[in-house]
Amino acid sequence: MLHPDFNELVKLGKTASRLQIISGKSSIIAGSGEYASPFRGRGLEFHEVREYRFGDDIRSIDWRVTARTDKPHVKVFTEERERTVILCVDASAAMRFGTRGTFKSVQIARATAVFGWQANGSNDSVGCLVFGDVPDGLQYFSPVRTRKSLWLALKLLSKKTQGVHPARVPPEAALKYLERVAPTGSLLLVIGDFQPVTEMLEKRIGNLRRTCDVVLLAVNDPADREIPAMATVVFEDGAGRKLALDTDDQASRDAYAQQWRDSRKQLEDMAVRRGVGIVDLHTDKDVNADLLFGVRRLNIGKARR
Repeated sequence: MLHPDFNELVKLGKTASRLQIISGKSSIIAGSGEYASPFRGRGLEFHEVREYRFGDDIRSIDWRVTARTDKPHVKVFTEERERTVILCVDASAAMRFGTRGTFKSVQIARATAVFGWQANGSNDSVGCLVFGDVPDGLQYFSPVRTRKSLWLALKLLSKKTQGVHPARVPPEAALKYLERVAPTGSLLLVIGDFQPVTEMLEKRIGNLRRTCDVVLLAVNDPADREIPAMATVVFEDGAGRKLALDTDDQASRDAYAQQWRDSRKQLEDMAVRRGVGIVDLHTDKDVNADLLFGVRRLNIGKARR
């Protein structure tokens, strides 16, 4: 598939309802041993103090009330899982690339749809920011609990636009915009290939992490990691710079593969430094399987201190 299909993106809503990967109804929790996964919700709000019951976490004991009443009491919290979810989507011309399965742009649109419909079905507010080679520049659809913003974003991603636009918006600029508009406590899902990882990109992600949860959805094609022998290939980056690579030369192919490994390590190191999760997408794999695997991995997080 060369372009995202709007009808398919709408149908993905049925699949998304089964994933349960972002949030759900509020629940009552006694104690403070909850996971720090960004997919679990805003966190905990104090609910009440009550007498200790068998099975309660002893770390939740309220020692002041226990001492005053001479009976063990625990603090009970409400886990608030409804939140604002903003999908920040790279629609650059470079995403219209793929050697197996489909194009990166198609997998990006599918992931946007799955996350968006799932959040919408959980009654979360869903917003979308589409950047890159968008004809009218950066497009921001404010978070709402209806399907309006997601619908408009999917329509935009499904347009068969071609080429590089003069108004191209890089990821760094898009994230800077989010610093101004994203509500505190939002879950920000940034979807692209993150090539390259710049110092400014890390700075913007670090700024957003002060007030929001951030997850990176990194889309990869097999040809990103290694390239087969097929004579001379000319690559062009987003700035119009061109590079010719002799793929028949083993040393050139090895250098190409090493460059991708270095770039990937930069992304992983940055994610660790800034405390953000990474979910991998692949052009030659099922997007639902990738998302479910990635989210389950992130949900096995460290408990908050």
